[in-house]
Amino acid sequence: MKAVIFCLLVGLTLTYNAGSAVSYARKYCRNYNPKYHNYASSGGDCANFVSQCLVAGGMSFSNCGGKDNKGMIPYVPNLENCLSNNGWKKSYGRNGSFRAGYPFFIPGSHAMIATSVNGGSLTFCGHTNDRCDSSMGFMSNWAYYYL
Repeated sequence: MKAVIFCLLVGLTLTYNAGSAVSYARKYCRNYNPKYHNYASSGGDCANFVSQCLVAGGMSFSNCGGKDNKGMIPYVPNLENCLSNNGWKKSYGRNGSFRAGYPFFIPGSHAMIATSVNGGSLTFCGHTNDRCDSSMGFMSNWAYYYL
């Protein structure tokens, strides 16, 4: 009986809920969550914020490197490696191919999370230059995302 319950609980924690990630992003896009470090004044907080959104959506970083002492991943290359090592696929695309609740990156330098996608229109939240449901605009031609 304990093994069945454990398997059910593990199965629930491995399911990613993009809606929960979006809700978290919108809640903390300007008011940083005091539970976690703020890296805005020490190189940028973008990957840290996206890490928090992903955890809110149910992702685990248990087998990822580059975590801080709060369990988040504060640097873009480490977050990209974590996603790749956990089976997330990198893909390049325009606004219409992005999905709400999923992270996307400007190669090697910045991480954001999509909050809504409607046809060719994409909005996102991000930290450092704090953005809440901002329009993607021109960056969609060279940003990539993970699914």
